[in-house]
Amino acid sequence: MKKLIVLFYTLLFTALASAQQTTLVQVLERDVPGKGTIRIESDARLDSLIGTVSEAESGTKIKAKGYRIQVFAGNNTRSSKERANEAGRYIRSKYPDLPVHTEFKNPRWLCTVGDFLYYEEAYDVLRKLKKETPYKGMIILRNQDITVPL
Repeated sequence: MKKLIVLFYTLLFTALASAQQTTLVQVLERDVPGKGTIRIESDARLDSLIGTVSEAESGTKIKAKGYRIQVFAGNNTRSSKERANEAGRYIRSKYPDLPVHTEFKNPRWLCTVGDFLYYEEAYDVLRKLKKETPYKGMIILRNQDITVPL
């Protein structure tokens, strides 16, 4: 009898824990502004085979090789550092959702924006930035170490 009660409570807690987890299909179907929408039509049994994503995993980021847009490149002087930081502040104020990276890579100061996995994404943002900002000499850098949400 005790084994039956323990088994019952174990199954109850397992069912409650799994009801709060997010399935991979739900993560893929979430609405992200500006990124499009994915709809998956499948049998509910498929969700149990695919598995779930915990809240800790859904906020993780991965490192990958990708693309960034170079907004400014100067030399190793103090004025170049100030101009790179100024470009970074300007882009952050106009586009708060774009990651801005101002850094010194020997022998120059760089201001780059974005973390793009695909060239097409970077190109779309580059065209937008060239139209709407005073920085016209921007280029796309490939093979950059980027961080993207999972």
